[in-house]
Formats: sequence, C-alpha cells, structure tokens
Amino acid sequence: TWGAGGTTSDLTPEICDYIQNDIKGNCMMHLTCTNMPSEKVDIALEQAKKMGFKNILALRGDPPEGQKQWKAIKGGFECALDLVKYIRKNYGDYFGITVSGYPEGHPVVRKKITDDKWDINKNENPKYYAINKLDDGSYEGVSESDWKNELEYLKKKIDAGAEVIITQLFYDSKLFIDWVKDVRAYGIKAPILPGIMPIRNYGSFSRMTGFCKTVIPASLKERLIELKDDTAKLYEFGLNYLYSMCMEILNATDSNGNKLLPGLHLYTMNTEKCTIELVAKCKIGFEDNKELEETINKELQRVLIEEQEKQKKKELEKIELITKNSPIDRGEFKAVNSF
Repeated sequence: TWGAGGTTSDLTPEICDYIQNDIKGNCMMHLTCTNMPSEKVDIALEQAKKMGFKNILALRGDPPEGQKQWKAIKGGFECALDLVKYIRKNYGDYFGITVSGYPEGHPVVRKKITDDKWDINKNENPKYYAINKLDDGSYEGVSESDWKNELEYLKKKIDAGAEVIITQLFYDSKLFIDWVKDVRAYGIKAPILPGIMPIRNYGSFSRMTGFCKTVIPASLKERLIELKDDTAKLYEFGLNYLYSMCMEILNATDSNGNKLLPGLHLYTMNTEKCTIELVAKCKIGFEDNKELEETINKELQRVLIEEQEKQKKKELEKIELITKNSPIDRGEFKAVNSF
C-alpha cells in the first residue's frame, strides 16, 4: 500500500523490491492521490521503473488520519481517473494500471433510503441497488442515478488506460455477480478480480465492513454474532463461508456460458494463515500448474505447524504462570501484614 502523501514511500518500494527482485514475484505497487502532488508521483514512478516494477494500482486513497473528508491538495489529483491519465500521458505503456471497482457502490454514494414512495417488497418507485437492512431497521442503498454514475466513472478509468479492475471487499455473491453483469452490459471489458477478505475474527470483520458500508447477508450476520465469542469456531465458519462464495463466483458465467472472472484478489491484511488456507481450499490454477499446487500445499503445512507451535507455547506460558512461585516466594516482595 501507499500511505497518504507518501508516508510509506520507503517501505512500499522496499517490499515491492523484495517481491519483484528477491523472490522473483510480480508485484503491484499501490499509488494514491492523497497529499500527492505530481512531483511526488513522479518520484514514486521513477523509483518503480528503476527497480523494475511494471504494475501500478492507481487509487484516490482514504483521507489522512484525523481528516474526515478527502480533499485534493494544490498541484495534486482530484481522483484516481486523474492519476491514470497522468501516468499514461507521461509514462506511456510502460506501466500496467489497475483500478478499483465497487460492487455495492462507493461508501459515499451508499445512503439511507428515506423516500416514502419506495416499495420495499418490489424495490421500485424508485429502484435502489445493493440494498442493505441496517441494525436500526432502516435500509441503505444506491440510487439509480448514483449507480449509473459509478459505472460511468469506472468506464472512464478504463478508457483512460487502466487495464484491470480489483473490487472492494464483499460477502454477498449475488450482488457481486449482478454488478459484474452490469459492468459488462455498460461496455466495460477489462478483467475483474473480486476483492476477498478472509474473516479472521469478529472485531476486525465488524470494523472493516462498517468502514466500507459492506452489505452483510442476514444469514452470515446472524451466524457471526452467534460465534463472536468463540474465535476458533468463527474462524472455521468464515473460511468455509468464503470458500463457498469464492467457488460460486468463480463458476459464474455470462449468457454465452463464458466464465465471468479470471481469478481472485485476496486482502491478506498481513495475515498469511487464512490467506494460504483459502487459496489451498479453492485450488485456483492447480489443474494447469502442479508446481503451484505443491508450493501452496507446502506453505499450508508450514503455517499449520507454526500455528500449532504458537498454541503450544501459549499453553506452556499459562501453565508456568499458574504453577510458578509467587513474587513473595521468590523473595521479590515482602509480605506485609495489614494493621
């Protein structure tokens, strides 16, 4: 990722360099518009060229910490579209550019539905997209005009030179597939990689989905609430839920029987175990690449063994805490009789 104004301008290229040049992977450096004048963007892109990075994820970015609304700085970019145009104008076809897509609408266009004429049961007069029932019983969604504007903006980014779309996280497969079909019907042909975020625990899930205004199917929400105090069971349920969802969307086809998606984009959030477990379970690419299958399975065994060792260490620490002598017994404190 790329922190606001290049706050990770040293760390981001360092990690990308390790992926690209040390382990011979294929990195994609994130680049945002937040607090980034064109001069800083040029520094980042020239560094990318020097290190051999050829893929850029062009994003607007979130507001800096402590700032509620996103604002462009003087000499900077208003949006990701401006950044895409700038890269293509000044660097030609050197970089492959990826942009974001929002299957449930960008959070800023997701609003409470307050129209008294809206028919909840039929979703008409007017129609809303990606509807979500909130905890207070009200509904949230995207208006028809905002939905069309979202598609138009995505098309502009592709027309300006972006080549791949990575989506925001989601947990409703039907809403996602409907959105992909809407994207295709709008004339956008770029490959779409669905953004998949593993469910690690209830706290992180709630924070992220709340921030992104993610639609949570009622059945998923109810089960997660039931399991929120049992981390192990929630983790296992989350893994199986995402596996089923991933297989459903990967097998989705258009009217001609062609697969809608070429693969997945996993949001790791610096946690390898759930990521590797999901990849191993989905077996993406295994049929055509046995070496990949062996590599993923070896990694899976490694992280499982490491997890077992961590659990053993925690248990030993608990036992030691319970059985070891008290500070008084060890002579670290003197017993004081109350008076």
